[in-house]
Amino acid sequence: MNRMRNITYFLLLIAIISISACNTFKVRKTMEALENAITNYNVALRWGMHKEAYSYHYSSDGKQYLADLNVLEEISVTGIEVIEKTVNPEHTEAYVETTISYYFKTEGNIKKINLNQKWWLNKDLNQWFIDQPFPKFE
Repeated sequence: MNRMRNITYFLLLIAIISISACNTFKVRKTMEALENAITNYNVALRWGMHKEAYSYHYSSDGKQYLADLNVLEEISVTGIEVIEKTVNPEHTEAYVETTISYYFKTEGNIKKINLNQKWWLNKDLNQWFIDQPFPKFE
């Protein structure tokens, strides 16, 4: 009887550890997906892949924000710096503060734009999106 109780406790402990490890793995994968999305988005902006960068701009209800990508042909991004990232406890939303340095090819003056982006996780796709319009470079 005592031996059976010990086996039951042991199996219960193993189940709890397994569930905890599974949750940690899910959180790690979600955070890796966020890091990859931010990096890929910033690389796309930096190297003029505007359509790819634009593909990250979807509202949480699945609608893509309108943007005039033709204007972006006159822009050259010289640098992107992520200042701060804050993730909610559920790991479904992130707030990312970024500074982008750029210039208009016709002017040559370096300008900066500060972005405070709200990223959200599409759980079905395990993909992060930006719930804001595409940045306006002025």
